[in-house]
Order: sequence, then C-alpha cells, then structure tokens
Amino acid sequence: MAKIAVVEDNDAMRAQLCGFIAQYAQESGHQLDVTAFSDGAQLVEPYRPGFDIIFLDIEMPKLGGMPTAERIRRQDPDVVLVFVTNMAQYAIRGYEVDALDFVLKPVSYYQFSTKLERALQRIQRRRGGQVALQVSGGVQLLDTDDILYLETRDRLLHYHTATDTWSVRGSLLKAEKDLAAYHFARCNQCYLVNLRHVRGVQDDLVQVGEERLEISRRQRTAFLAALAAYVGGAL
Repeated sequence: MAKIAVVEDNDAMRAQLCGFIAQYAQESGHQLDVTAFSDGAQLVEPYRPGFDIIFLDIEMPKLGGMPTAERIRRQDPDVVLVFVTNMAQYAIRGYEVDALDFVLKPVSYYQFSTKLERALQRIQRRRGGQVALQVSGGVQLLDTDDILYLETRDRLLHYHTATDTWSVRGSLLKAEKDLAAYHFARCNQCYLVNLRHVRGVQDDLVQVGEERLEISRRQRTAFLAALAAYVGGAL
C-alpha cells in the first residue's frame, strides 16, 4: 500500500484530487491510503516521515508549497514530491527540492492519473519487487532485481538469474505487464530483458549479464528507446 498526502487549501480542489486518487485506485487495483491537509503547516508541524507521495499546492496562506517542501526534504530525502500549481514556472524551482513532477491547474483526471502513475512507479523501483513462481512442491519468490531476463521456450517461461533458471508455465505477455514498473523490455519475441543488467549493445546483440541475446529488427527501435530512457532516468 502506498501512503499519499494531498496538501491543498482550496476545499473543492482538495476533494477533487482525493477523488481522482480513489478513482485511480479503483481502476488500477492499487491500494492507496490518502490523508488530506489544508495547509503546509499542518503537514510539517511536526513532520513525521511515512508518506510515499505528497501532492503539494504551491500557494497556501500559512505555509506555501515550496517552504513546505524544503522543510520536508531536511527530514525525508525519499518521499516523492509533486507540485500542484497554476504557474508552470514553479516546475523549475521544483528541482531545488528534488520534486518529481508538477500538475498544472485546472487539473484533469487524465493529467493527474499520469503523474500519479509515474510517482507510483518511482516508489516501486525504490522498493524493488518480487514475483511468486508456482514450482514443483511449492512457491519460489524471486526479487525483480535478481532477474536477468525471461525467455519463452518449449511452452514454458524461464526466469534466468545469475545463479539459477526457474521454469514455469506462463505467458511472456502477462509477465511483461507485471514487470512493467521494474524496467523490463523485449529485445525480441522470446526475451524480456531486465534493463538494469544490460552491459552493452553490439550490432544485433545485447549483453545481459554473461549472455548475449538477439535483438530482432521488429523490436530494435522500441528496445533501444527503452534502454536510453532507463539510462537517462538513472543518472
């Protein structure tokens, strides 16, 4: 479950943002716990780390979004901050407090849900994740960070790690959707690659750990774009 704070002095806007979060939770299946505040001072006097995401209005009467963010950052370097504002220029100042993004007023559900999804992906990446594989005699849990790549072959789905390979019945398409938040991308129709383990690309081959996997012509553009986005986002 992700814990979210909404800090907004306008009653109608605060209710709208909380409603958008509830709608997104229902549509996506995420469990989201929301706490609303009418001013930054309510959140930081005193501030107790524990929230995963904070949506912060910029202009509030007692303590505005930017000084609120500065006080939060002194105690909580990990919480994801997203500003809500009608002035786009505040997006630049957001870098000073390592804000992930900003939502521009008036807020639409599509715009807000896109920002919320991006924030959830960031906290999922920080936490890492696990997959549960139904194997003979029980269940095998794998950390997503430990998976090098997935391979579909002989009607089985093979999860390759540095030390073992786990083979189960399953769909590569479903695995791709389940692992979307953890930066996996297809290099061809048979392989789903964990981009954190890519060591290089040479011609039509990608090196993943000690293995070299073929990049198909059909998947090449999308795969290289995903890799470039991952490397750029990791800097």
